[in-house]
Amino acid sequence: MAADENRPGGAAEPTVLFPPPPPRQRWAAVDRLRLLTGLGFVALGLFAVSFAERTISGAERDVVDAIDRIPDPVEQAVLGTAQIIATFVPLVAVGVVVWKRRWRLLVRLWLSSVVASLAAAVVTAWLGERDVASALAERTVDGATLVAADFPSVQYLASAAATATVGAAFVPRRWKRAMWAWVALLVVLRLLGPGQPPLDVWIAVSLGVVVGSSALLVFGSPNPEPEPSQVLAALRDAGFDPAVIRRREHPGVHSIYETDERDGRATVVKLRTPDDRSWDLLNRLSRAIRLRSSEVGRPFSTLKRRVEHEALAARTVRDGGTRSPAVLGLGATPGGAAFLVEERVEGRPLATLDPAELDDDVLRGVFRAVRTMHSTRTAHHALTFDNMLLDHERQVWVVDFDDAELAAEPRERARDVAEVLVAVSLVSGPERSVTLGLDELGKHAVAASLPLIQPLALSRSLGKSIKAERDLLDRVRHEIHEHTGAEDVPLERLARVQPRTLLMIFAGALAFYSLLPQFGNLDDTVEAFGDARWEWMPALAAAAIVYFVFATISFLGSVAQPMPVAASARSQVANAFAQLVGPASAGKMALAGRFLQRNGLTSAEASASVALNAVAGITTHLLLMAGFFAWAGGANVGGISLPSVGTLLLSVGIGLAALAIAALFPRVRASVLRPVVDGLRTAAGYVAQVVRSPIRVVALVGGSALITMSYLLALVFSVEAFGGGLTVAQIGAAYLGAAAIANIAPTPGGIGPLEAAMIAALSGFGLDGGVAISAVLTFRLATFWLPIAPGWVTFLWMERRGEI
Repeated sequence: MAADENRPGGAAEPTVLFPPPPPRQRWAAVDRLRLLTGLGFVALGLFAVSFAERTISGAERDVVDAIDRIPDPVEQAVLGTAQIIATFVPLVAVGVVVWKRRWRLLVRLWLSSVVASLAAAVVTAWLGERDVASALAERTVDGATLVAADFPSVQYLASAAATATVGAAFVPRRWKRAMWAWVALLVVLRLLGPGQPPLDVWIAVSLGVVVGSSALLVFGSPNPEPEPSQVLAALRDAGFDPAVIRRREHPGVHSIYETDERDGRATVVKLRTPDDRSWDLLNRLSRAIRLRSSEVGRPFSTLKRRVEHEALAARTVRDGGTRSPAVLGLGATPGGAAFLVEERVEGRPLATLDPAELDDDVLRGVFRAVRTMHSTRTAHHALTFDNMLLDHERQVWVVDFDDAELAAEPRERARDVAEVLVAVSLVSGPERSVTLGLDELGKHAVAASLPLIQPLALSRSLGKSIKAERDLLDRVRHEIHEHTGAEDVPLERLARVQPRTLLMIFAGALAFYSLLPQFGNLDDTVEAFGDARWEWMPALAAAAIVYFVFATISFLGSVAQPMPVAASARSQVANAFAQLVGPASAGKMALAGRFLQRNGLTSAEASASVALNAVAGITTHLLLMAGFFAWAGGANVGGISLPSVGTLLLSVGIGLAALAIAALFPRVRASVLRPVVDGLRTAAGYVAQVVRSPIRVVALVGGSALITMSYLLALVFSVEAFGGGLTVAQIGAAYLGAAAIANIAPTPGGIGPLEAAMIAALSGFGLDGGVAISAVLTFRLATFWLPIAPGWVTFLWMERRGEI
């Protein structure tokens, strides 16, 4: 080690042992945040053009009129000066980059500039000409200009914003401001001269930001973390004198350094950079969208405030008797990072210990630490085993108070109790966890955690850990009820919007826009409804209800093990809601698989059963379709054609050839074909168990056929209700052909394509358009829309009872 001549007494320079921080970071939080902001501005501009064109045009005309009031000499002077700057600044910037030999940076700047220019050109062409564009084209600037009066174009603006976004990541703060000032100057210049509307300028600059941020995300941006030598200098300024400093690999957002002081102390330095603020903002934005406002804390104004808060919380709980590291000092670096210095506790995180090491004494120490911490009215908000250490004396320490809340309400402290109960349950089981929690925390504190024992109330790391044990939270709540005698309280609602609500809104909007074009013949449709024969409606309703009976029979026939009949019937009713989840019955299959696993089947057996039921349904549907097509009069009926035998053979041949070519590649065989073959073997073994029972085979095949026939008859009754006019063969062919087409459509329940195909097929057979629309809409109302409500109620009921 070399001596430090600038230190008093010529003390030796500390040995710096560290893996330096990586010079580049990909998917940095600040780049993600900038990308989201740019996308938001682009979406806002496109939305304004699409849905508020008149308002935007009026605002743009006001801007143009205001610019027209600028005196010509002033406008010409500003225009000429700005054009000179806009022309020569890029040349100077390129020269500096070349002189510095930053070739990679030069390539990134050029690439982002080109992509942004092309994107702006495409979007501008898509927007087309608007009224205000003609007014801008008539504007002229008196006098000579350095370049064309319409310079810079929107493509140039997009390129400038993209290069500024990329370049600003590699220069000091003052140069960042200079680069964005240059972009702002270009925007003003664009508005002063003739050309395209102001909204196009807005979208172009936003596109540039999006492209530049994407380039930084893909190729990486400079790491804002200071070098260890800079951290060392900041530590000395804060009054510390480390002999050794090293950077610890840490999975979290912030960086951690360990130091050995010359006076013998061992410390931990928690460093937070400006990028941490971006991560925090992204996290809060995500939580604000998903969760209620009570679940989203207020951000700190600066990094220094955040570090000061953590220091205060750590000192408060330590003074209250909790074992936590002593706070030794705070500090900041010239680059804007802030750090907290704590004593280093020699211990191992509980998360890294073998469960056998976590005996009752250690687990009681965990609960005692929670009790003493809560005695100071402090809530930790991240009480996972990652934030608890076990020292050599087998004492439990609590660390990392970054998310802690001082003067916390009882509800927030109950969240801590819920977290620690779940964390202990993962390693020792719910019964042992609740028993020890009652001994150390008391009945009231444990019972108060009941509404918060749910995934959304837990830390992210703990939420990931419980995914492998789906029923763990239910078992924890059950043990609390058993040991405390607490009443069954509902879980606290933490989510702002339930995913199922969003799904219903999306499905409704999709259905509306899919059916809207079919109401072009609205007068005929209304007239057909007025002439309807409502005595056919009970038969239509009966056919829709009988469908669930046959669906239950088919489902029971596809399972080798005995299944509860009533619960199986409930699952088929719940499918009326589950079918909204995805296309091609994906939601129904997922629900069936979950129900079967809840009733003791393995994942492979459940998948085989679901697949068998689906294959039986497809096979019977195709056979019935071929029969009804032949009955109705040929292969081309109602505007729907069956493919020829030659086309089918050609398709099969192409598929087999593609499979053979794929099998030539070892990686494809190992990663794709082999798992598929193994899965088919397992499925074949299970299917063999099913087909050994003639009753199950009859139930499976017969139920599948009757499912199709019940819907076919429902459409027959619906057509008859509006006057009829077609034979059963024609209606059957129309329904079966349309359903086959709709099954490959990427919409839940075939919404839109099924209605359109049925209306087209019925009209192709000669049914009046208004009657066809009325019959199809009534059929879908009875068989698809009305069952959704009881399906949703049944789904929730089964979910609460643990049947799915």
